[in-house]
Amino acid sequence: MTHHQPASGGRSVRSLTRLACLASLACLGLAPGANAQEAMYTAAATMPSPGVSVLRQQFHYYKLGFSETEGFERAEKLEIKNSIQYGLIKDLSISLDAPIEFSKVKPINTGSESTANLDELDLTLKYRFYQDDPGGIDTTRVALLLGNRFRTDGRFSSDPHVGVVYTQVAGRHGFNAEAHYTFNTGSDTGAPNYGGEGDADALNLNLAYVLRISPVEFTPESQSAWYVTAEINQIYELNGDYEARFSPGIMYEGRRWGFEIMAQIPIYTHLNNRARQQLALGLGWRFIF
Repeated sequence: MTHHQPASGGRSVRSLTRLACLASLACLGLAPGANAQEAMYTAAATMPSPGVSVLRQQFHYYKLGFSETEGFERAEKLEIKNSIQYGLIKDLSISLDAPIEFSKVKPINTGSESTANLDELDLTLKYRFYQDDPGGIDTTRVALLLGNRFRTDGRFSSDPHVGVVYTQVAGRHGFNAEAHYTFNTGSDTGAPNYGGEGDADALNLNLAYVLRISPVEFTPESQSAWYVTAEINQIYELNGDYEARFSPGIMYEGRRWGFEIMAQIPIYTHLNNRARQQLALGLGWRFIF
């Protein structure tokens, strides 16, 4: 967008309109207090402002096929992932994930087994060490992720993880790239392994593209936005297992709340130690306060 120096009352009005539009965009989520441009399975370098919280709840359904190594014919899991992220100071936030899992496993030659538990807690710090805002809603940001995963079922486990995420917004387009490494201690070795949950360290490589489809251009009256998303999610485990998944979705962002619907489809697998994921579906919402 080209900015002209006001030379008349009409131009002054247009300049004020543009400023109002940019203020509206900030409220929509590209300001520090929101999580816009973040797809379901890929992190983003956005974070809340100091003193602002983002509550996020996601419902994930996973289905695995036959696994001779793990000893089951099929497995299903419904995960309710409860997350809260809080802005500590400028460029630093902390988040807590507390997933509740309902699993159903059909072992080979025996009946199905069902379990329900609060499996683990994940505490993560996000530090944004680079930010460049050239103008309008365009931005480039890079953040470091440092966290630890704790088991809560009576078995001690401390699985540290570290990652870096790159985010760029250019007009209607958003891009995220994340690399995340988890040091698995081997204490979470119970079947089934849905990816990165075994005794081998795991590297997650995620790419996400976010396209705003409505409105095509923001105005001072804009209150919300719709996006389509496309992700490539890769998991490489140090035992040699590798899996790549394609994740399409749709996302809504308002001033104070939003929701998302996603899916995961396997596109390539090379697995010797765990089952292949056949399907995954996700539904989530978030609230900013």
